[in-house]
Amino acid sequence: MKQADEIRIALTTDTHAWPGCQQCFGAEHEQLQPWFETMHTTFLDEVGSASPDILVHLGDFSCGGGTFEMPQEAFYSVMERLTKEYGEVAPQFCGLPGNHDCPAGTNDYSFSEQLLGLSPRQGETIDTDHARLIFLNSQGHSDEQRRAALPKDPTVGWVADAELERLEQSLSTAGDQPVIVFTHQLLNPWASAQRWRGLYATVNSEAVLDVFARYNNVRAVFQGHAHFLDVRHVTVGNRSIPFIVTPSQIQYPLGWLLLTLTPATLHVQYRPLPLPELSERSHAAVSGHNWREPDPQWFDFPVGLDGIPV
Repeated sequence: MKQADEIRIALTTDTHAWPGCQQCFGAEHEQLQPWFETMHTTFLDEVGSASPDILVHLGDFSCGGGTFEMPQEAFYSVMERLTKEYGEVAPQFCGLPGNHDCPAGTNDYSFSEQLLGLSPRQGETIDTDHARLIFLNSQGHSDEQRRAALPKDPTVGWVADAELERLEQSLSTAGDQPVIVFTHQLLNPWASAQRWRGLYATVNSEAVLDVFARYNNVRAVFQGHAHFLDVRHVTVGNRSIPFIVTPSQIQYPLGWLLLTLTPATLHVQYRPLPLPELSERSHAAVSGHNWREPDPQWFDFPVGLDGIPV
């Protein structure tokens, strides 16, 4: 039962939705687009049962951008549908565009940013009673960078100069509030030794981490894009920060994270979708990716919100 001083956040990412699609995508057809309606309805039911105060999506709502060749009409329709339905299942909904949240062949994220209430190439900052939440837009590529990536989308992230300035302003004015950061592409590598920069990194992540180090008030970072669950603690400035990769809904392990904020603690819980047959279908499709297996110690763990450095 939810306690009076708790703030609950339902965190999801990488739904890669395409209603009516009959094809599985991914290098080994491990993405489950044909079962979108089942997974989406199940997720909404699970979130409703958890009664979160905020629902957060870290991007790649859709199958837009490169690779998928999703018709533009389908892209616009699914983006409108998802943002509407997420906004109905929790009192507050926040989201970020992922690299696939643009019409195919355009690398134009303006439609997604407008739906999410964001300024171009920027995220937003929200204060709760227990922490400041910073949503960092990593689709901040310049027009030149976007044109160079065509016909694909810019898979790696880039934080624009104005977004770096907004991040610095949000951290510098946080006062005694602990800060939790949310973004799409990765700011730090995962725990595995597998390569990560070619597809998953934020290219100018060092600039972001330099801002973190100046203020030492970031307590946790939640990232999407990589389609699995992972936790790695990294020392930034004089603080050890957990960089948490959020599992996707489109491939194994199908799931999301429930974050519970109290005055002293951020409690992270992995919530698998109760769809074991679909999860196993995705799992069985992939060969040689044992490094994506989640460690059970990441299924339920606390993060301290106090100001004690490492």
